[in-house]
Amino acid sequence: MRTGDLLERHPLPESLLPAHAADGTRVTYRGVGYDGTRRAVSGSVFVPFGSAPPAGWPVVSYAHGTTGLASRAGLTRREREHVARWLAAGYAVATTDYEGLATPGPHPYFHGEAVADDVIDIVRAARNLDDRVGRTWLVAGFSQGGHAALFTGLVASRYAPELDFRGTVALAPPVHMPQLVRFLTSSGDRPVSLLLPYLLAGVRADFLTPTGRELVDLAAHATLAEMDHAVRGRVCDEAGLTDLSWRPGLASILAACRVPVTKMDRPVYVTAGSADVTVPAPVVSAFAADLRAAGTDVHFVRHEDATHIDLLDTGLDEIIAWATRIMRTRTGFDWFDSDHDGHLTGDDLAVYALRLAQACETPPGAQSARAVRDAYAALWQAIATRADTNADGAVDRTTFLHDVETGDGFSPEITALAEAVLNLAAGSDSVQATELAAAVRDPGRTDHWLFARL
Repeated sequence: MRTGDLLERHPLPESLLPAHAADGTRVTYRGVGYDGTRRAVSGSVFVPFGSAPPAGWPVVSYAHGTTGLASRAGLTRREREHVARWLAAGYAVATTDYEGLATPGPHPYFHGEAVADDVIDIVRAARNLDDRVGRTWLVAGFSQGGHAALFTGLVASRYAPELDFRGTVALAPPVHMPQLVRFLTSSGDRPVSLLLPYLLAGVRADFLTPTGRELVDLAAHATLAEMDHAVRGRVCDEAGLTDLSWRPGLASILAACRVPVTKMDRPVYVTAGSADVTVPAPVVSAFAADLRAAGTDVHFVRHEDATHIDLLDTGLDEIIAWATRIMRTRTGFDWFDSDHDGHLTGDDLAVYALRLAQACETPPGAQSARAVRDAYAALWQAIATRADTNADGAVDRTTFLHDVETGDGFSPEITALAEAVLNLAAGSDSVQATELAAAVRDPGRTDHWLFARL
């Protein structure tokens, strides 16, 4: 069996459906455990009312916030309301329980690389469940789920290249974990964050006071509501949590929980709240700035006076509008525009040709790779001759769609390009000639996956 294959399915009663859900199914699907073994993971799939579009409903894989470490599942009331907004906008929604929640085994809390595959594989499960569910998808997550969503965004396009991954929404994500813990435990009179007992569960922490040990022991089986009640009125000094990040042995644990900062290949939407005491806005803002500096397309919004839980619905209309823009059907322009600046240039096509050679594991100096670059250069010259009317060396998206994708006259260049890429594929073990031919004929079709993995 493959990951995402269905093991069980059970219809959910109407009383458990979010608003705007036409149907809901409880699923158990094949996943991969943190130790690499195959295991069962559970979750739910909801579909909206109405007829699916020709390519199927776009999918939101929703990564839920902290519910505890014990085998419990289900969305909170506020999260059900959040999911309902996506359904109302015409999205199918898949929600994983993560490994170890609602299924046997430990739950790897804040191990993003361990749960990212759960978030992705439930999209596969949703498509196996209902053929009206499309390939195009994004990930959205809140709190712990925002952390999981960011890890998902790092690996999604390569982990599941047959799907069309478009981007990441991370609401109040616990990022820069060492910095976050320093912020939360910087003084003895700071309130105990409910994230801390969960983070320390299973860790040998001799420095804890009896109160701190009680909280950590409780985290092993308590619900989020129970933990919230338990930490209320407690301060860091009382639990032995002050300056936690400086405790011996914790630096490596916190470093292992942090979201890597690197250029992500799909856009990211991040939110924070100025009144959030669980994941303070300055930490999230610093992470967003670092992610942008690494080259990621980041949209960061700080909502004034918003608490942690408020971020489930604050600004959600704007988030859905952003998602709708990135989920639109890609055209040849969108694939060719390598730097995503909204203008097509000869350099963009040169980069596209280079990536194609890389996908085929062909040295850039090989004759077949040079032939592909030359063919793309010739195609650019033909495009520029027709569409670059002001001779500035660039063509915008509107002009490309009007003058290039809807017109004829490129047959000689396309024929030469097709021959070049098929010759490139002939010497490749990693890409088939049929895949490359399809990419040349229609690089922007929604089920095309070749360049989604580059």
